[in-house]
Amino acid sequence: MSIFSRKIEEIPIFFASDNNYAPYLAVALKSLLSNASSDYFYKIHILTTKLDEEICTKLLKLKTDNSSIQIISLADEIEHIKNRFQLRDYYSIETYYRFFIPDLFPQYDKVLYLDCDITVLGDISNLYLTNISNFLVAAAQEQVMAHYKVFGDYVEKALDVKVKNYFNAGVLLMNTKMFRACRITQKFFKMMSEYKFRVTQDEDYLNVICKDKVKKLNIGWNKMPFEETGFDNLDLQLIHYNLGWKPWHYEGVLYEEYFWQYAQQTEFYEQIHKELKGFTDEQRQRDKDSFEKLKIMAIEDINDPDNYRNSQIKAKNYISRGLKTFGELPYIKGIKRVINAQSSKFIYKYFTGSENEETTGSKE
Repeated sequence: MSIFSRKIEEIPIFFASDNNYAPYLAVALKSLLSNASSDYFYKIHILTTKLDEEICTKLLKLKTDNSSIQIISLADEIEHIKNRFQLRDYYSIETYYRFFIPDLFPQYDKVLYLDCDITVLGDISNLYLTNISNFLVAAAQEQVMAHYKVFGDYVEKALDVKVKNYFNAGVLLMNTKMFRACRITQKFFKMMSEYKFRVTQDEDYLNVICKDKVKKLNIGWNKMPFEETGFDNLDLQLIHYNLGWKPWHYEGVLYEEYFWQYAQQTEFYEQIHKELKGFTDEQRQRDKDSFEKLKIMAIEDINDPDNYRNSQIKAKNYISRGLKTFGELPYIKGIKRVINAQSSKFIYKYFTGSENEETTGSKE
């Protein structure tokens, strides 16, 4: 029986965090486990380069009777390749760790990867049980790309992915068996050496590599904290406080009450609340400037004649011209004439052979 159809008793879940994001990870863990079904065991893996011992102690206290929490350092694995990753703003090297999961954990054929800046309201097992046997990932549409034209244009004109198909990589159901079979990690490193995707980096690479092998999830499983036309809050299963919509930096963020509900149940609450109150106007302006720079970056990449999409078009045109030129070589044209002539004779004989035989026979 397939791993995708049999009853699942253990659900493997992965997060990646550094010290800075650990408090929000704690909120994500508390919310996830508070809403988890007692029918399953939730095996949680936290990938990191390094987490302070005190932070690890607090995170491990969040485990429940039907869950385990394991903190795994990838410092040794990442040391010799860390300079190959492009980072900016709030990005840390941990954001790329989702690419390593299939190969580092071959015991799993399917896993959940979740960003730290989320709050889970539904039972995550319902997401995990989604059948993705024919897909690399299941994910929800990236709402930021759909709502901001400049980013929508970037997706289509720089990455060659339709906006409606571009997914957010913060909530991923990964078919790690297919990842290994298709050598996705190796393709990622090859692509990273050829193209520097700057706008959403790891998310861009995943969208290009997984193109046409993505199962769409209802955005209720990855809802950004802004109004979405036609969205029913009854479908709200998981909130993703991405980009500048962070309740620990701003007041009045949509769905902030859910974040604070679970934050109060962690040992990080005072620290997080202090961060909100201490967030300065200068930091708010920095967030705005960063978002505007992101738009400029998107426009630059759209207009780059050597961006991914343009490079793919050039490569296809080059191959097409090469084949056409090859076909015009005198020797090749001669072979084509012979083949065409022989083909014509064969077709003529095939359709007229029996009639000729009858004619010949009557003359005899």
